[in-house]
Amino acid sequence: METSPNLKELRNSIRTARRSVADPLRMQWNEQIAAHLFETKEYQASRRIAGFLAFDGEADPRCVMNQAIEDGKQVFVPLMQGKTEPLLFIEWFPDIQLRLNRFGIEEPLPSENAIVPATSLELVITPLVAFDAECNRIGVGGGFYDRTFEFLNPENEHFHLSSGTAMIGFAFELQKLDEIDAKSWDVGLTGVATEVGVYRPRVV
Repeated sequence: METSPNLKELRNSIRTARRSVADPLRMQWNEQIAAHLFETKEYQASRRIAGFLAFDGEADPRCVMNQAIEDGKQVFVPLMQGKTEPLLFIEWFPDIQLRLNRFGIEEPLPSENAIVPATSLELVITPLVAFDAECNRIGVGGGFYDRTFEFLNPENEHFHLSSGTAMIGFAFELQKLDEIDAKSWDVGLTGVATEVGVYRPRVV
């Protein structure tokens, strides 16, 4: 799939394709993506993992989140604040009570569950609309992940060289583009897991 100059049309096209995947195939792909993710050193070494609650046809990492809890890890999901504020992350359990936020995305109810900043996470399973082989990412357009994880961007004044946070995209192969024109504010991913395998950026 080629990168379109019209980003809005590109997002809509990929989201439509993503939603059109039949449920049996979607479940199969989710499990295959999860299997590849389990093999990564980032998953195996991490104790605090962020997942996300899928919507709009996204690849669904819930099987990873369930297994992570069985493996003795803490699992968190994003909690949106203001439109221009970074995400916080609230601890998630399979039976936790959920509500819809203003974007129609499920979130746990703020409660006594732990709420932590992004800098405390070791692995962030990251949603995306599109990616390329260099693990550049196109999100939904709100800039939430780029703003939240700016400390991982060498172009940003808040960059922390010693950060131990890895970000791995969780996506279907159909979301892969030939090339994405990454901007200075875009936070690159450590990898992207699909049903085919795990992509890694080249080391220059």
